[in-house]
Amino acid sequence: MKIFKKKKCKICKIKTGTRFCMRKGFDICWEDCNILRVDEKCPSECEYHLQSSEIMQIKAKSDSQMEYIDLLKKQMALWINKPQKIFDDQLPSTMSETENGKKKIVEFLNQFKINPIVPLYYLRERLSLDDLKVNSNPKTYEDHAIELIQNLYTNEWEKVTSNMVNHEYWKSHDLESNFVTKIASNKVIKKISDFNLISSALSKEKDQALVYFDVNNKYDITVNLRLKNQEWKIQSLIIGKPELFNSESEAIQQVAILLSKNETSKAYELLQKYSNIYISSSDFEYYWGLYYTFSKNQKKAENHFLQALIFDPAFVEAKYNYAFIQHSNDRIENAKKLYYEILQEAPKEPKTMNNLASILIDEKNYTEAEDLLNKCIKDNPEFEIAKQNLERLTKLKN
Repeated sequence: MKIFKKKKCKICKIKTGTRFCMRKGFDICWEDCNILRVDEKCPSECEYHLQSSEIMQIKAKSDSQMEYIDLLKKQMALWINKPQKIFDDQLPSTMSETENGKKKIVEFLNQFKINPIVPLYYLRERLSLDDLKVNSNPKTYEDHAIELIQNLYTNEWEKVTSNMVNHEYWKSHDLESNFVTKIASNKVIKKISDFNLISSALSKEKDQALVYFDVNNKYDITVNLRLKNQEWKIQSLIIGKPELFNSESEAIQQVAILLSKNETSKAYELLQKYSNIYISSSDFEYYWGLYYTFSKNQKKAENHFLQALIFDPAFVEAKYNYAFIQHSNDRIENAKKLYYEILQEAPKEPKTMNNLASILIDEKNYTEAEDLLNKCIKDNPEFEIAKQNLERLTKLKN
């Protein structure tokens, strides 16, 4: 499918026009929208119009923190060059030329309980207010997302992986290069040369965020972030707009149904389509693994199951299938390590208990093997293979 370039903002003619301007009668970017609406002359019918407000108390819709901060800066720029009643109609820019004037401005600003997002540093720099206290803020989810796209553009893969939510697991299992190979091969990621933040959204619980970028005035990339140990980490990437995030579950279900009906050709088409969108989805990698299992291509199945557990180390089924292939190919130590990991996450997973017990029997670790099999059979009395392994163990012990 051919991808057409998006329509550019008709004011700057550089960035993508993302909203219709009722004052101009055409699409503009949010940066030029801010330039216009800061004068408070936009029609009230426009959802982005700026209502009359005090400094640092803007009432207006913004699609991102970056846009809101930019709007605040523009309001501050106007404020410092307008006569202010609170200062007997003096201009803050003129007052800042004297120490007494600076003191009055600082005293005025200090009476407000200011939201940390407000860029007080802008006023401090513009008016040389050295005594104005400005709190340093931690990096926001938007900052992390911007940094990610920048690092993808410059191919700084160590920085990319270090900010991913699963980085610690990859590092301990020597899997960072697998992740890099997968992401670096994506056609859109390889083409990044210019990008602009369009919008962002924070979950109600404030522990998950989506940040949407326009790339090269042609592609869309959405970054999904998660709060982990009070720090924002990258969870996944979507080649598309944010609304696709909520469509992933339905897409996964479509593929699962087709595979359950053995309609592999249709499943293949959907897997191709959705894998180009959800490029770091553990679920689609898992279903690719199942597809190639049904197609009797064990090597490709193994690669996809591995990729699934890289994207989600807690994905028990993907990890089990990968471990089982390791087991089947006599890569016993790797299989055993993975089986133990699975039992840490899912202590009663029957297939894993049975398979690990089978390995332990061969290693003559009868006590642990017997314990696993007894637990397995207690919870799954119809599990015949586990019963057979217990019988084998009993004979070996005797």
